[in-house]
Amino acid sequence: MRQPAPARSLHFRITAAFVLLLAVGGGGYYLWLERTLYAPYDDAEEKHWYEELAAAELDSLAAVLAPLAAEPGRAGPLLQDYGRGVARYEAELIVFDAAGRHAASSAADSLAAAVPFADPALLRDMSSADWDFGSYPRAEDVSAYENRVFAVRPLVPAGGDEAAPAGYLVASFMPPTIAVGELEADARRMGLHAALLLLLYAAASSTIIMLWTTRRLRRLSRGVAAFAAGDLGARVPASSADEIGSLGRHINTMAQRIAGMVDELTRKESFQRQLVANVSHDLRTPLASLRGYVETLSLGGAQVGEQERGRYLAVVTEKLDHLDRLIEHVLILSRMDSGQAGFRPEDFSLGELAGTVLDRCAQPAADRAVSLDLDLDPDLPDVHADPLQIGRVLQNLVENGVKFTPAGGRVAVRARRVGAKVEVEVADTGVGIDPRDLPHIFERFYTGDKSRTVADAGPADHLSRSSGLGLAIAARIVEVHGARLEVQSAPGAGSVF
Repeated sequence: MRQPAPARSLHFRITAAFVLLLAVGGGGYYLWLERTLYAPYDDAEEKHWYEELAAAELDSLAAVLAPLAAEPGRAGPLLQDYGRGVARYEAELIVFDAAGRHAASSAADSLAAAVPFADPALLRDMSSADWDFGSYPRAEDVSAYENRVFAVRPLVPAGGDEAAPAGYLVASFMPPTIAVGELEADARRMGLHAALLLLLYAAASSTIIMLWTTRRLRRLSRGVAAFAAGDLGARVPASSADEIGSLGRHINTMAQRIAGMVDELTRKESFQRQLVANVSHDLRTPLASLRGYVETLSLGGAQVGEQERGRYLAVVTEKLDHLDRLIEHVLILSRMDSGQAGFRPEDFSLGELAGTVLDRCAQPAADRAVSLDLDLDPDLPDVHADPLQIGRVLQNLVENGVKFTPAGGRVAVRARRVGAKVEVEVADTGVGIDPRDLPHIFERFYTGDKSRTVADAGPADHLSRSSGLGLAIAARIVEVHGARLEVQSAPGAGSVF
């Protein structure tokens, strides 16, 4: 069985489906993490505050706190009041004096103790417009307070020197407050969740892939079951290029061959029944006639004269010859149908074979006063065929032409080259064939006696009777040689085979 291309194999498709599902699952999980665990903001409101409102509000708050930089008692309540409004954004604020000491904060309980001092030079640099808050001022300590700062505003009282601010308003993200035990517990939970998700993904992926595969196999099975149940026209889907599609095509080919064999067996069975019926009929009639003549001859003596005895014996001989030809034709057809005809093709001269056939038919033609002609192309090549079988075809057609041609008529055999082949014609000037009989003349046991009768029936000979098998045998022989036997005829205009 021919294997499909690697990219179209079932293994590749299942692997590709698994990788695709893995990509979809992994991509979905990554997007979920990006939108939840790794998202910089919890919601749209928080994003709006950080990206659009925070800068202006911090500028306004710095302007209010600038005169109070030296008065922590007054600055603290204002800062805490504002801090409660932004606590849901996880933001905290601290006011440092000019020396970098903690002065006030929005969450005094945490930041006052956690961040008592900040480098004033660093705060001055961070308050400039070109400072990159995405950087880490203290790279040696990632969780340091200075690394969480996202805005610094200098506090410059009215009339004060901007180069020497009274302090700094610093805004930062709220520090995480997770214990080590919680981190370990979360790690275990995440590991369990990851394992569970992996199992669920594997189960879902395998289920989807197996459903896809088994669905195709079920369709294949239904087609085979329908064929096995007797529906010889049932076929299975076979459009895919993978192994299942290839199997389906082989099943369809096998089913087509089986259906063809069943049809052939049915035709042969029908032919066998028809053969038995026709042979029985064709045997019964001459046998009954033979019985009558034999019984008459058995009377002997004075009741049957010598002249009548000779005539009766001639009739008996003719009927026995007819029976012999009928049996021979039936045997020939039987061997052809069973493939035991034994065709032996070889190169031979068609002109010489046609001349030999006409010589064998010369006496019957002379008895009926019918002339025989042979017309060959001068450059006629040798042909490759079975000379014995082709001779049988030519003799059958010439004998038929003689049989149905009136006295004074003519039967001609012509052969001419047509490309790489040779076309042979057997033409007569006989009574022709009725159009109603033309479609049936190559059928077995069809004689067409209703419209085509023996012309000028003379002495009893083998041309005066027909078995209805000669043309069927001739057409079958020509068909085996890869050619076709055709006929053109009209009543009173002769026939050309």
